Amino acid sequence: MSVNFYLLLLLTVLVIFIIPILIQISRMLGSVTDLLKTANESVKLMVGELARTLENANRVIATVNGIIENARELGSAFKGLSEGASKLGETLRDSGSYITGLLSQITGFVSSLKTTLSVLTKGLLKKGGQG
Repeated sequence: MSVNFYLLLLLTVLVIFIIPILIQISRMLGSVTDLLKTANESVKLMVGELARTLENANRVIATVNGIIENARELGSAFKGLSEGASKLGETLRDSGSYITGLLSQITGFVSSLKTTLSVLTKGLLKKGGQG
């Protein structure tokens, strides 16, 4: 037997074993390709869902920020209302003191007027009775 015969025999054995291996590799590459396509579609769907979730989260965050800003404005309004009520209380207290002082002065004036009229009346009655 010659070397060519051994080479031909070796080549035949290799082809017999290599062809099924190549067929399996081809099938495996087809499966991997299908898997990658499916994974790619799943990733696209997942990215879409993630984008929608982020949009919703951003809307919720914007709403919460609006509520916080409204709460700050409400707090400022309550602070202003409190300051105004405090000033009104001081004014009413001052007004009460002023009115009390005024009434005291009027009472003193009326009392003085009464005393003056009483003295004048007595004086006139005395003069009238003597003359």
